[in-house]
Amino acid sequence: MGPFGDRAEREHAFSPSRWARDFEASLARQAELGRRLRERLPPRRLGYGPGEREGVNLFLPESPGPWPLMAFLHGGYWQQLDAAATDFLAAPWLERGWAFASLDYPLAPGASIEAMVAACRRGVMTLRGAAASLCLEGRIRLGGHSAGAQLALMACLGEERLAGVEALWLISGIYDLRPLVGTYIDAPLGLDNERAERLSPLCQSLRGLPPLTLVHGEFDPPAFREQGEALHARARAAGVSADLRSLPDCDHFDILERLGEPTD
Repeated sequence: MGPFGDRAEREHAFSPSRWARDFEASLARQAELGRRLRERLPPRRLGYGPGEREGVNLFLPESPGPWPLMAFLHGGYWQQLDAAATDFLAAPWLERGWAFASLDYPLAPGASIEAMVAACRRGVMTLRGAAASLCLEGRIRLGGHSAGAQLALMACLGEERLAGVEALWLISGIYDLRPLVGTYIDAPLGLDNERAERLSPLCQSLRGLPPLTLVHGEFDPPAFREQGEALHARARAAGVSADLRSLPDCDHFDILERLGEPTD
């Protein structure tokens, strides 16, 4: 048994669907909300690379610009879902006068997590470079859910980190990939201990990060909540402004529908 428990324990601890009340219903409901929003306010599709999954769904407010931008990365354990899964999150940001970009990125097994981080950086840099033509004011916040939170955070770490991101908004993220090595989750990812450590924000220097807002749900898997709490503590110890919030009566999936409520 390794330092993170045996395989069965780790697979249970890091399988959000086993802890959620009805994840399939949540995903279906969110997909329908996104479909309705796209019908009412069709987004612009912008490419940031040659691949089919190297693109952005950009929603622009109906109010006069220029607008600040929230860019968001979907979850799916680096191997499922696409930008359409989080399009519905655009609605409350548009109401507040923000543009909203749902980012696609290449998925495993066709792409490594390292390639996904690089793609996310290119996507944000493409949006920044086109800010004037898109009537964006230049302020950018970056967010992500679950695996998307790991990608957003890794995009802002290391020598090639994104510059100019105003803040990070990280929802129910996974920040230490080492417990995943050898599990069914890892099968399409092909991680080893060295790469898992290199791709884990909790194993990196956090100095220089923009302010963090970390959010998890009451019924998120305990392992996810513990990682969020550990990231919060390490960020503050590194001099990074960090806020940790726990939302009651929601799980790893339906938490996304709570994020637009005024109290949150």
